[in-house]
Amino acid sequence: MKSISDYSDLIKLIPAECQSSIIKKAVWDRFNYDVKIKEVIFGSNEEVEISRADIFSEKDIKKKIVMILMWGYPSGGRGSNIQSVLTSIDDLVGLLSAAAGKNFGRTKANELFKELGKIGGLGVSTWTKFLYFFKVSVDSNKCQIFDMKIVNSLNKKQFSELALNDIQEWRQNNEHYYRYIVFADELARDLGVSAEQVELFLFYFNLNYKF
Repeated sequence: MKSISDYSDLIKLIPAECQSSIIKKAVWDRFNYDVKIKEVIFGSNEEVEISRADIFSEKDIKKKIVMILMWGYPSGGRGSNIQSVLTSIDDLVGLLSAAAGKNFGRTKANELFKELGKIGGLGVSTWTKFLYFFKVSVDSNKCQIFDMKIVNSLNKKQFSELALNDIQEWRQNNEHYYRYIVFADELARDLGVSAEQVELFLFYFNLNYKF
């Protein structure tokens, strides 16, 4: 079985901050959200490109939340989930303003996860995006995105680092999320890369390539 370390040179070249999504105004016009934010994001353009770097550099919290949703779900997501989240944006602003840049212990982190989970339309895939972009940590491990593509990639287990005997199948729950961010941080340190680069290797390469 191969090791992820065999591809450390490739992982070091992944420009994580440049990963972007193309957002079409026509798609997002169907949602009800702050008109001023819509005007600032799109201006006179019919589409915009939003990168991770763009989101990290945004200071307006409400606009940042909208940008995260657009970046993560450029096609508008499933059903009414996005609209439900946008409807509760003031609650999100409160939670994320208080959590931004902080390092939580596991008990406090689980309380935050629970509060985020109470917001309609907000599942694990989405609230982990918010934690990532608002630079939240748990026990000094940086929060990363934990969507189903990452879960499916972890379950592929084609690298020795992913063959954890005590996790037969990764799932989207709090315990496995904690295990994942610890794993990503530790692997990143071992390889001399960022945890984001590890995430993108799992997201693109491990999931779509047979090594």
